[in-house]
Amino acid sequence: MSVASLSVRALARYVVPLLVLSAVAFAPLAWLAFGLRPPASAVQAKAAVRTAYLVAGAGVISLLVLVGGAAPLVRALAADRPLSQLGALGAGLAGIAGAIVPCALAVAAVAIGGLALVAPGLLVLVLVALTGASTAPTAAERVRESIEIARPRLGQVALVLGVSLAVYVLAIVLAQRGLVPVPKKPSPAHLAAYPRLARALLLGALLAAPVPAVVLAALHARATSRC
Repeated sequence: MSVASLSVRALARYVVPLLVLSAVAFAPLAWLAFGLRPPASAVQAKAAVRTAYLVAGAGVISLLVLVGGAAPLVRALAADRPLSQLGALGAGLAGIAGAIVPCALAVAAVAIGGLALVAPGLLVLVLVALTGASTAPTAAERVRESIEIARPRLGQVALVLGVSLAVYVLAIVLAQRGLVPVPKKPSPAHLAAYPRLARALLLGALLAAPVPAVVLAALHARATSRC
């Protein structure tokens, strides 16, 4: 079964569990976004915009964790042993829990790579994107396995992440229209819109994330099935 067909089958069969798992993976960002209050001034509005961008950028971390939630569902289909909806939800939650520490290590590697230049950071992100899908016993081994699998498939993994990020950037540009740059004297109605920017970006990312997460999990499943 190709990566494309495996991804389509997983998305079609497990759309509800995947959306629930995405909500779990994005829960920390949801807490931040929905805790925002309308700013009282232009200065506070600028801070709200920065928070919205922070939520948007941190969505990549949630995506890496969600790959861990999608991986058991994809592996089950690849092995022709599909899970029930509840079974998929339980396996996905366990996958997310197991992916948190390895993905934290992967994000640290991306941050270290990004300290030098942007390009090395993006390259490291591509290499560690499959960390959550690994079943290796330790976090370091999961990161190492992701690098080993992603290196010969650099173009495929980069394409998945690149399209996802491009769509996300486009959504940010469209969502912030009329809000950025912040007016010198924004009206109360204008100020009330700034918390909605972060929430809109979060909800968009949450709803869209299952697609790249499943494709990345399918890439990992096909690669490991041939090992």
